[in-house]
Amino acid sequence: MDFRATLNTIGEPEFEFIKDLIYKQAGIFLAPHKKIMVQSRLNARLRLLGIANYEDYVNRLKKDPKFANEEMQELINRITTNKTDFFRENHHFEFLKNEYFPKLEEDSKTNGQKSLRIWCSAASTGEEPYSIAITVYDYFQTKPGWNCKIMASDIDTQVLNTAKQGIYKEDRLEPVSESLKSKHFTKQIQKDQVFYEAKSHLKSLIEFKQINLLHHPFPIGEKLDLIFCRNVVIYFDKTTQKTLFQRFEECLKPKGFLILGHSETMFGISDSFKFLGHTIYQKKV
Repeated sequence: MDFRATLNTIGEPEFEFIKDLIYKQAGIFLAPHKKIMVQSRLNARLRLLGIANYEDYVNRLKKDPKFANEEMQELINRITTNKTDFFRENHHFEFLKNEYFPKLEEDSKTNGQKSLRIWCSAASTGEEPYSIAITVYDYFQTKPGWNCKIMASDIDTQVLNTAKQGIYKEDRLEPVSESLKSKHFTKQIQKDQVFYEAKSHLKSLIEFKQINLLHHPFPIGEKLDLIFCRNVVIYFDKTTQKTLFQRFEECLKPKGFLILGHSETMFGISDSFKFLGHTIYQKKV
């Protein structure tokens, strides 16, 4: 049977069920206009499963607990948006190397602390955590005694696997200068295509793990200096944002930093952070 010929468009009841399921499991709010996006991203999945239409798919999710449990991660992987670039919103990386790291280094002279812990909480395919790692490495490589670690997480297991491999097509490295490319990546030729793989000194800085930002407590062993959570909370409603900001606050050291994406804000949601400009926030206490 050719399921491509019999595949229906997604009905309103089925969209509402999937919308509620995604909200409950991942905190992502799917507005009504996202219905076509959901349909387009799930069409291939239904064909792969040999399911004729969305009504049958939703019925299996409702009535077959084993299928629902196994399918949930696949559903999340297909619905989540993973747009990312190296050094996206570069002013945040300029803030790290020109303001934050020098202040951290200066403070270490009096408090004796030479550690840095950063959490990239929406790692996607890895461009963001590797951009952080490049910035960290270039600043601290000549400064003895510093212990720097980056934790990079995402809810989507597929993009995390890509991030762990750290191999990118040539066009993905366009925002990276030639000098940084040669320093931090190894050029490869595969079937007449050019790829770049992150070198071991970057990979060793980063620990990748799957984390659902709705699941608390987070699997974090120590307090953090800084959290990147860029272009994520825009998909959450204000109630979920408020809860997440509170949990981030609990994870941060006193006066720790939280960096959001360019279209995101804490205004009217949390008063526990001081706004420093460019969607950079500092914990007040």
